[in-house]
Amino acid sequence: MGAVFETSPEQVVAPEGTFMGRVQSGTLQMPAPVHRYCMANTWTLLRTVPLNDHCIELQPVGPEEDADGDEDFVASLSADGKLWIPGAVRQVVGLKEQSVFVRVEGGVVRLYLRKVFETLGFGP
Repeated sequence: MGAVFETSPEQVVAPEGTFMGRVQSGTLQMPAPVHRYCMANTWTLLRTVPLNDHCIELQPVGPEEDADGDEDFVASLSADGKLWIPGAVRQVVGLKEQSVFVRVEGGVVRLYLRKVFETLGFGP
């Protein structure tokens, strides 16, 4: 499984809060603060792990890791902030054309479908 990277003093501090990201044609437009954080930490290759039917975890793939065999679950973050979410992962969580909540938590990025936040009373 992917490594969880802790932020070192030279790296930027994780943005606090929850941000909206838009999924369109299977691609997430990463919110600007989260995108800047990922790029500053050189997190351009991310393993997409469905945690349950409402959450996807994006784990950075380190340079020493071998991503072979994970092709169905690894995606690259482009310079313009777009991240293609593999179809198999989108199907597990029922991710369609929608907005998601994006948070940096414990050295990974998590995407939450709106249904979770609405259940918890955090919906728009």
